[in-house]
Amino acid sequence: MNLSSTQIGALAENLIANELMIESNGRLSPFHPVADDDGIDVLIYDKSTGKAAPLQIKARTNTINKPGKQERGNTVHFEVRKATLKEERKAMLLCVLLNENLRKTERAWLVPLSELPNVASDRDTKYVIRANKQITTKDKYKAFQCKSVREVAERLIKHFESE
Repeated sequence: MNLSSTQIGALAENLIANELMIESNGRLSPFHPVADDDGIDVLIYDKSTGKAAPLQIKARTNTINKPGKQERGNTVHFEVRKATLKEERKAMLLCVLLNENLRKTERAWLVPLSELPNVASDRDTKYVIRANKQITTKDKYKAFQCKSVREVAERLIKHFESE
């Protein structure tokens, strides 16, 4: 039996929460809502500034197959329902590519939800992100790409300190 997408999502949320605490040396403290029906998976609290930010997490465990081939390419596909997008709450979207055994984040993209409509492909009910996982990429998601969760933590701290 394989893990369901809901189970993979729950694993990713907990993995990210744990990694953010570790990589920030305890400065960032994640909180899970009782229900995430508003599209917020984790609330990140910065103990140093006293500020918090809602975080929506989207996870994938593999990249898209190369056209006409069995092997995987470098493109990671994420979808965000438009119904969960509320720009006024200053939430962030964290897209993560997990390694195959679901124990580590291979690559991440931290995008302010207010910028999502400007960079993602607009579909009827959702926004679609197709980002290249290569560090050397020059795609439109490069500015949001993080090499590691440590970089995600650093960017979140910078965000809290600049508010």
